[in-house]
Amino acid sequence: MKNFEETVHAFYSILSQHQFMEAVATFYDENIISTDNNNEPVKGLENLRQGVEKFMNNTTIEKIQLLSTVIDSNLSAVHWHYIFTHKTFGKLDYKQLSVQR
Repeated sequence: MKNFEETVHAFYSILSQHQFMEAVATFYDENIISTDNNNEPVKGLENLRQGVEKFMNNTTIEKIQLLSTVIDSNLSAVHWHYIFTHKTFGKLDYKQLSVQR
């Protein structure tokens, strides 16, 4: 990627194509700290990879829609609409705001 904005758009494109594992392998740093609401942070690329893999192995994706984005300097924010069916949690239909640096 040539610059931050191109990198962010490439990341969003991969997620929109349901390629979560490729996104983790391509765009996340070894020292990633990922937080989701009030849950304990996930620290380290391998821990993130395992968590994403476990979720995806138990999930059918019905919809991933990018609703809006803001990209500025080295910070991006995105608004997604996800619909998943998870083997344990059932149908998950939610909108999520994500912020990346």
